[in-house]
Amino acid sequence: MEPKIMDKARPIVEMRDIAKTFGSTRALRGVNFTVMPGEVHALLGRNGAGKSTLVSTLSGYVSADTGSIRIGEVEVEAVGQHYAPSIRKLIAHVQQTPQLFNLLTVAENLFVENPLVRRGFGVVSHKLMLERATDLLSEWNMDIQPRSLAGELGAGTRQLLEIMKALSRGVPVMILDEPTAALSNAEKRILFEHVRALKAKGVSFVYISHHLDEVFEIADTVTILRDGKVVKEREPVGRLDVETIADLMMGEKTVRSTRQDFVTDEAPVLLQAKGIRLDSFSEKDIDFEVRAGEIVALAGPVGGGKEALAMVLAGQQRPEKGEVISPRGKLPTIGLVPTDRHASGYVGILGVRENVAIGGLDVLSGKLGFINKGKEARHVGHLAQQTNVIASSLEQAVSQLSGGNQQKVVFARALCRAPEVIVALSPTRGVDVGAKEQLYSLLRDLAGKGLGVVVVSDEEDEIDQLANRVVIVFEGHVVDELVGGYTIKDLILRMEGVV
Repeated sequence: MEPKIMDKARPIVEMRDIAKTFGSTRALRGVNFTVMPGEVHALLGRNGAGKSTLVSTLSGYVSADTGSIRIGEVEVEAVGQHYAPSIRKLIAHVQQTPQLFNLLTVAENLFVENPLVRRGFGVVSHKLMLERATDLLSEWNMDIQPRSLAGELGAGTRQLLEIMKALSRGVPVMILDEPTAALSNAEKRILFEHVRALKAKGVSFVYISHHLDEVFEIADTVTILRDGKVVKEREPVGRLDVETIADLMMGEKTVRSTRQDFVTDEAPVLLQAKGIRLDSFSEKDIDFEVRAGEIVALAGPVGGGKEALAMVLAGQQRPEKGEVISPRGKLPTIGLVPTDRHASGYVGILGVRENVAIGGLDVLSGKLGFINKGKEARHVGHLAQQTNVIASSLEQAVSQLSGGNQQKVVFARALCRAPEVIVALSPTRGVDVGAKEQLYSLLRDLAGKGLGVVVVSDEEDEIDQLANRVVIVFEGHVVDELVGGYTIKDLILRMEGVV
């Protein structure tokens, strides 16, 4: 389907004075943003700068508090309601996570929003969809069958399929939010070829990426957000360099130095990653160690592999290659704090006692496999005290607790089997300042007692407060390691994938 392009001298997208607040957080503060026909406009900023909120407002997933939006000739209602149905023919939004139906075929997923119908009958034609899907897959050099189920595809193929689905709709404006996070280098080249071809036909792209090399390769103009405000608007990409972009993204946080303490090489190694490759696209092995008494932070761009590496270390995910070992022979007991406590950290209808005990049923059971209730009560009570859980009783449903106390319950569960290593993904996500400080103190105390602690975080202040060592994971492998004395700017540049 060919896109219908409006006046090339007039912006295809105009957003004026867009503001959005979530609770006490001002995500967008009077943002202006314009896109011209036939351009790739890169939208840059650190995590939390407001990029995703802005494009979600543009595509109708989020309603703005103030401001106006025009797409082509259509003035859209930005305030007070979601307007996605009115702009489906004008804009497509490819999000970071593919929105595919696992139980549908590739062909069905490609046309699920715009099914092909038989002329004169108005009936969906699976034959037409298969034929068109076959053509599209050939155009994109994708060696998969249109009848394959989407759930059987790899991460990169799923992401490319999501992009294909959006591009085939023939809309004049495309939003690509971190589109290459799961793609191999070959798949990136295919994507960029199609972006350039559509750009030549007048299609406009809003391109969000942490990979500045991609921005310099594909973008025409750049807008940079910081703390919900525009700090550089519609700057030609040729007038910018990495250092300038980094300074604009970070502002005054560029000079402060980090803590300088670190754990010596004499501390015993508890866990060792040897020759790890996270997926088939990884081009280098990952090798590193976790020592007793240290807090190692895994950091890097979104989709770079830090979460996957943490899950491999915790024994929750199989690597494509390599192994996790211990020099002592037997692997240490590992406690896991998952990324999303609501999805996999606790059972809301159960009480504190039961939720914590789930993490150590084997150590709380007697010889016949029954829970020793006295031992359970003592052990859970001790862990609740250690993690500062505040509840009316240990029987109170976890769903009734504050976010901070829910997270403390998740920590208590992770500690139930007396682990030697703790792996914590986004350990303070969604908790208040007081609970955050308590969890930081807990992690430091655990390291002080000789545990190895691995933390995955996107917050440089959190890493600054906790980590003795920072391992930067980018495109599925370790690209750098920071140990004491580096500046916050050094840390942020590497976390964002800039250097």
